[in-house]
Amino acid sequence: MALLITSSNYLQFRKGGFMERKKRETRLHGKRTMLQTIVALAVVVCIYPLTAHAVLDPPTGIIERSCGETNVGGKKILIAYATKHGATSSIAAKIADVLCQEGFQVDLKLARKVTDISAYDALIVGSPVYIGGWLRGARQFLHKNQDVLANMKVAVFITCTYLKDENDTPDRRAHAKELYIDPILDELPDIAPISCGILSGEFLYRELYPVEYILMKLAKFPEGDFRNEEKITAWALEISALLQ
Repeated sequence: MALLITSSNYLQFRKGGFMERKKRETRLHGKRTMLQTIVALAVVVCIYPLTAHAVLDPPTGIIERSCGETNVGGKKILIAYATKHGATSSIAAKIADVLCQEGFQVDLKLARKVTDISAYDALIVGSPVYIGGWLRGARQFLHKNQDVLANMKVAVFITCTYLKDENDTPDRRAHAKELYIDPILDELPDIAPISCGILSGEFLYRELYPVEYILMKLAKFPEGDFRNEEKITAWALEISALLQ
């Protein structure tokens, strides 16, 4: 009888040990899965800024045109811009319209398509803030032409949602310049812009690619069209006065 009880206890002990091992393995598997998920997300976040432009090009909503052809004798200006989903192109087009009304001749072109800037009296270069920086097309344009731009009148502008609505204050404007304009100008010390525009843009989740959508949702990025025609016009008129 004692032997039978001992055998029974031994079997229960073996069974209990087996169940404990299964539980430990299940917990370890869960931890490994979680770790793999975290690593995968970290890899996406790290490599996405390096690959996004190549993977997600071409941009949408491109506007390329000329205006002010009848402004005989008016200075010729190139607005070279980059855009991802079209909001910056519409802002650049509004700037072009205002300058043409002010007597200038203006060409509006995608920055990465520009091959020659020798015919222009002044340039305006713009980009949206995308994953914390300028789009590659606008950045490369500045670097490629920095020797010529060093001897020309140049203005730069960014579009972002950092100054949306009530957030448009002098302090936040200064902070936006420090975050998004000063770093690229530090790379190009010979270029001294006559003005740096900081204009509110647009951000809509429906326009995003899947990876963009996931990253922006995780960051709880605010959605909306924050473009302000009055402020765009005001900055364009400021440029007009500086170029007269």
